[in-house]
Amino acid sequence: MISFRYVPAACVLVTLALIPTVIHSYAGGKTVDGRSATAVSDLVVAGYQSAPTNRNATWGKRRFDSDDWIEREYRDIQGRGTVRLTVVRSFDAKSVYHHPELAVSDTTSFVDDTIRRFNERPEVPVHVLTPGPGVSTGGMYVLQYEDGFVDDPVWFQIRSAGELLFRRRQPMTLFFVLDSSGPAPGPDDELSGSLRVLFGAIDGFIQQAAHPE
Repeated sequence: MISFRYVPAACVLVTLALIPTVIHSYAGGKTVDGRSATAVSDLVVAGYQSAPTNRNATWGKRRFDSDDWIEREYRDIQGRGTVRLTVVRSFDAKSVYHHPELAVSDTTSFVDDTIRRFNERPEVPVHVLTPGPGVSTGGMYVLQYEDGFVDDPVWFQIRSAGELLFRRRQPMTLFFVLDSSGPAPGPDDELSGSLRVLFGAIDGFIQQAAHPE
């Protein structure tokens, strides 16, 4: 038998253990914030014409456990190349931040991932992918969570692990661009078409009013 003097402490421990159980099992476990990836599907970029890609409708669910995603191809009207934009929202954060290029860029290989901040939007950490030998397509992506951006996914996972015990899961959003005209520009270079598509998609998404439920 447990001594009565330990009953208050035991009750506190049981209550703390029940909090995450109730949140994740009985209260839904997920936050709906009123934003959607599909809201940026009408993004217009000067000098480009866009259309949906032929990606299979089940792709987002299979690769990211996501029902909220879009993918469009922006073709330069002067024929200088194309930019493919993919936006995915998922409550499975790891599926979004752990090498998303393996799911998005089916035939393009990259050998490195570095963080850059461009002069036009220094507050946005952009993951710039270095193409492998013989590859001319450039790739970049941005990770957005709640009202901020994620530069270090490992630190994000460590920081959020404790938080998620006592709050609902939040969706992470991936903004990914593939540019057939070449690698990403340097921080001081002119704003490229791929960066205009990337930042335009981010702005269109962020401007949606967030109404957490």
